[in-house]
Amino acid sequence: MKKSIITIGIIVTIGSIALLYDSNKKEVLLNKEEITNNKSIAIYVKQEDGNYEKTNTIPENGYMLNEDRSVCSNNAKPNWNFKTNILKINNLSSNNTSCYLYFEPATEEVNTILGNITVNKYTPDFSKIATTDEGIFKTNDNDGVSYYWRGATTTNYLKFGGYCWRIIRINGDGTIRLIYDGTTCHSNGEITTDSIAVENVAYNLNYNKSEYVGWTYTEGLQRPTNNNEGTPSNAKTKLEEWYNANLKSQESKIADGKYCNDRNVVNGQSWSSSPSASFNYASYKRLYEDYMPTLNCSSNDLYTLKVGLIMADEIELSGCKNAINTSYYLYNGQNYWTISPYQWYYGSSTSLYARVFAVNSDGYFGYWNVDYTHGVRPVINLKSNVTLTGTGTINDPYEVI
Repeated sequence: MKKSIITIGIIVTIGSIALLYDSNKKEVLLNKEEITNNKSIAIYVKQEDGNYEKTNTIPENGYMLNEDRSVCSNNAKPNWNFKTNILKINNLSSNNTSCYLYFEPATEEVNTILGNITVNKYTPDFSKIATTDEGIFKTNDNDGVSYYWRGATTTNYLKFGGYCWRIIRINGDGTIRLIYDGTTCHSNGEITTDSIAVENVAYNLNYNKSEYVGWTYTEGLQRPTNNNEGTPSNAKTKLEEWYNANLKSQESKIADGKYCNDRNVVNGQSWSSSPSASFNYASYKRLYEDYMPTLNCSSNDLYTLKVGLIMADEIELSGCKNAINTSYYLYNGQNYWTISPYQWYYGSSTSLYARVFAVNSDGYFGYWNVDYTHGVRPVINLKSNVTLTGTGTINDPYEVI
């Protein structure tokens, strides 16, 4: 029996659905039923043998539009919403527009250190929180393609060094990035202090200069001239003390991980050590306004470490934003630091603070003055040649052997 997979070709004549045409926005919206029942639309499904077979229906789930291949006449642009199954055709110049649309499976199988994993090929909507298990997605980091978990996932548990961890992502170099989950594994939505390795830690003891957002810093400079130099932040010192006491003996299996302490500022603003005006770091606009997280980082802000903190971009990739979310896998009901700068705040000569991103106790993206005290959750990276058993669930976590 042949199995229908991969690609759908659709030819659309918009004239017969003119009632759905919005002349102000110059767009048309069609759901699956409207497409299927329209005699002007021909649907073809690609078979395993590479040939196309005509069908009268759109596949129920699991397909995405290949936007690079799909074209419409009159320069109209087609877009398929994978969540709502709505076809939107933009930039219509008339009601008579023909489109050639190609759909393909929304997932692919990828071989990784964890074995074969199912990866979503589309990009999620980062302006919305992820409260369900949305699966695994891919994006680029400084070393290649990275695969990250999003939402209330239940297949990213891993035991190592006597502790439970959650997998954040598989890095572009094949290493596995983990965040501390405690002495035991915890279910999504569970409120627990056990997943905080060190409590009541100020990110930095000093707060009244903008350079104090640095993982390491040099007085009067936006960043040290070399990341191996400068004064370590208080969070770095406390975190490394924990690592040396608890994981140093396992170091042969721990990779040198890359951690981004992005100290670039928003375009149009300028950096100064203690200016009499507020400014935002680049991550503020990227994550709060544009909802465009990235795992790429400029080399002058990239630290190579055995242990660090989660990046704010990784938090947004996981399903968090500046809204309450108690369902995604990084929620633990606690406040904890990220490594990502947020803002220099100037209220008056006596009200000025360096601020860093943190995850708040109700699961949303927040920011705090660096002298506040929060928990730290260690982040480490396992080498790409470790051997693992298990399936990644809470009852059968991956385990390094």
